[in-house]
Order: sequence, then structure tokens, then C-alpha cells
Amino acid sequence: MRRFLQTAGVGLAAASLVGWLAFGSSFIWTRTSVTRWQKDPVTEIDGPVIEKKFVPGRQSLSRVAVRAENPKQTGWFMSMKNKFPCALIFASVAATAFAAPLEFDFKDPKGVNNVIFKTDAPLESINGTATGISGKVTFDPDNPGAVKGKIVVQSSSLHVGNPMQKEHLHSDKWLDVAKYPEITFEVESAKNVKTEGNVTTAEVTGKMSLHGVTRAITVPVKMTFLKDKLKARTGKEGDLLVIRANFKIKRSDFAINPGQFEDKVSEEIELNLSIAGAAQR
Repeated sequence: MRRFLQTAGVGLAAASLVGWLAFGSSFIWTRTSVTRWQKDPVTEIDGPVIEKKFVPGRQSLSRVAVRAENPKQTGWFMSMKNKFPCALIFASVAATAFAAPLEFDFKDPKGVNNVIFKTDAPLESINGTATGISGKVTFDPDNPGAVKGKIVVQSSSLHVGNPMQKEHLHSDKWLDVAKYPEITFEVESAKNVKTEGNVTTAEVTGKMSLHGVTRAITVPVKMTFLKDKLKARTGKEGDLLVIRANFKIKRSDFAINPGQFEDKVSEEIELNLSIAGAAQR
């Protein structure tokens, strides 16, 4: 019987490999939700809309193959399938039409604000989102280099479509969201500040806290000040500030399984931030 199981396991493993090569690694995992993107007409931010939908995958083939080869060997396989999408947080600006800086609130009532994270490892490419964003920053359009503030992302809002991947991501083996419920970025300084029209670009340096580790990082940002546009979005008088940033972090810098599972979860995590803050008058 054991010989039969081993033979069957080898066959199923081969079938799983052929399926992976033919259709790509993203088809291996069953998902219970899909993400649809919808553009906000005022801020022009593409926000994620998560919808419940069952999308069958092929992980059952490889799981059966491993267990057939060695019925006792299951724990390591589950841990190898852990996906880390790290989510990063980033702070920047607030704006005003007047000389004095305004404070912008980045807790978006429309739920458009988001961070997209991506890992591109040899065997897997994983995309996810985080939408639990809040924080306040100040920005003076007459002095953009004086930007200060703090952005906060709720760790539990990090989402991937496969429920097992999401459970692993939130567990104490990876982000440990119960122990570290927030990812934060606090702005300290800005340099290479350039403004053209209502758009300012800069390199912003600040302290990022993730998984209990705080490190100084510098990220390029684009800030768009939308004077008097809050009313078009919420019906209230005020201004909007849209912040976009695209950058990478290393998970080893934040003590997230350094040097492990790199065939499944890349060392570098790409982050794409799109958030809008409101300054009501």
C-alpha cells in the first residue's frame, strides 16, 4: 500500500508541475474573493473593491502528492506556502490655499485609499491590498519641504484572495497582526522638492515601523493639491491632497523570516501607495 501511495504521489506531483508550467503559479491557489478596481472621479485613485467569488485552484494536487509521498509530512508544506505581502506605510502632506499649512485627514470615508503590495519570487507572484488607512499630515503649498505627519495602516486590513494565504500572512509566523496591529510611517524631512502647478515631487525621509521594527527609509512621492475639490467628493467645503508613491522594502530589514522561503516569497516587496486626504473648511 505504501509503495502504491508513493507511486501515486509522484504521478500527482508531475501533474501539478505540468499545470503550474502551463497556467502560471497564480492559478495554483484557490481564492474565495476577487479584487475589482474602480477609479474615483475626483482624486483619480484606483481603489480596490473586494468581492466574494470562488475561483478554484490547483493546490490540492500538490498537497495530495506530498502527503502520498510521506503522509506524516504536512507541516513544512503549509509553512512553505506562506505568502508574505508586506504592507508598508507611508506619510506625507496636507495642503491649503492660504499661506498657513492645513492638516489633512487621510481616513477616507469612501474607502478608496489603498496600498498595493507585490512579491515576485521564482515560483510565485503574489499581489495584495491594504485599505485600513488613517493618519494626519500637514502641507504648506508655499513651503512643501516642511511636510510633517504620520500615516497608519491597520495590519489586519492586508488582504489576499486565498483565505489560507491570508491566515498565514496575519499569523505570528509572518506579520503577527495581533501583536503588531499597526504599520506606520512618520515623516521627518523632505529634499529635492520640486513644484509645477499643483503637483509637488519630493524624496521624503521618515521612520517606518513594521513587525515591531522601526527603520529610517526614504521614498519618492508625488503630491497633488486639489483646491476646493472636497465639495465635489463629499459635499463639504475644503481641499484635497492626493499622495502617490512607489518603492520597495526588504522583509529582512523588518525581521520577517529573513533568508527563508525566498523561492515563494521574494526578499524585496514592492509597494504602491495611493491615498487622498481631506482638509475641511
